[in-house]
Amino acid sequence: MTHSATIIGGSMAGLFAGNALRKKGWDISIHEKVPVPLSGRGAGIATYDELADLVFKSTGNNNVLGTSAKSRISLDQKGKIIASYNYPQVYTSWQYLFSILREKIDNKNYFMGDDCTEIHHGKEKVTAVFNNKKEKQSDLIIIANGIKSELRHYVDSTASPQYAGYVGWRGVVYEDQLSKKSLEMLSNYFIVVLPNNQQIAAYPIAGEGKDPFKIGNRRINWIWYKPANTKKLNTLLLGKSGQQFVDGIPPNEIRNEIVQDLFKEAENKLPPQLTELVLKTSQPLIQPIFDLESDKMLNKRVITIGDAAFTARPHIGMGVTKAALDAFTLSDYLQNDGYLEELINWETSRVESGKFLVNRSRLLGRYLSEPEKNETLVMPDVTDVLKDTAISLNDIKTNLNNINNSILNN
Repeated sequence: MTHSATIIGGSMAGLFAGNALRKKGWDISIHEKVPVPLSGRGAGIATYDELADLVFKSTGNNNVLGTSAKSRISLDQKGKIIASYNYPQVYTSWQYLFSILREKIDNKNYFMGDDCTEIHHGKEKVTAVFNNKKEKQSDLIIIANGIKSELRHYVDSTASPQYAGYVGWRGVVYEDQLSKKSLEMLSNYFIVVLPNNQQIAAYPIAGEGKDPFKIGNRRINWIWYKPANTKKLNTLLLGKSGQQFVDGIPPNEIRNEIVQDLFKEAENKLPPQLTELVLKTSQPLIQPIFDLESDKMLNKRVITIGDAAFTARPHIGMGVTKAALDAFTLSDYLQNDGYLEELINWETSRVESGKFLVNRSRLLGRYLSEPEKNETLVMPDVTDVLKDTAISLNDIKTNLNNINNSILNN
């Protein structure tokens, strides 16, 4: 008998789940709420050997996933190198990786404009109910629709996103729009700079269209973390139209005056290479930073994976890799008919891993929110930031207890 899974969410986690389960012989369908093809708006993704391996298992794609940065550096305000760390790494774009995973899912199994609103448990099946009145019955439902999931409560009613107290301004610029002098740094290195109470990082990612990895066709991705208390966040998320947005804002609603404020701050605080990068970004985006921690990822025949279960802050660069690991470790438990009894072991392992990553990300971002009253801001050594940001799980030396102790002591 062929087993079936209904996957809610058609982005990275959903695609990894679909590819992993179809490799095990399961019938899958993927249902995406958004009615048009998804776009990551140029977001960059750090890759690791473990992610490349899971992409290969998903798709058979054994090609390099993106562009390479030969090492990591930090710059002073004049643009001179003041610290470095040798950590060669491949960086890709959300859109490029999405396209690789998406092309392996048959169109007849991928549905856009399907908004799942209810889940009903049966004795031997579980049913997803959609706003278009469609119903889909299957052996499992996998909730993979991100941190904003409105279905998470079917698994863990207590888990909800927590605002970290800072935002990430971000953008991408094509290499051919930047000066040769700036590209000497921007095209070859992962760069981190630490203005007081802030952090900005930049690195090369794939371009779009033909030859996306060719020098000159690539893009430079950047993200600038800045503190924003609740009042400041509301100001940033007040749109041109007068609408007050809550946890994010459409690019076309970002007010010109706050973009100009960002540009002025770049000129005052950043090295010339990063200043040029920020100023040549046609539409900077605002990403309020949230994290999410769950105690449960399994309720009978309903499962959460990826950011729907745990969302770590971006500093650890693990969102896509964690989603892939959730999906493939899950598929390993689904090979036998008695899989339902075994899934508790999968849940225990993935909850422990998720809590570790969320706690680690909180530690790495601890200096980016406004200090509490009577609290002294302590900026990290930039070399430690170069060593700890977006590294492979195999290279993380700190165990969970040490991370928790560090958070409590800072």
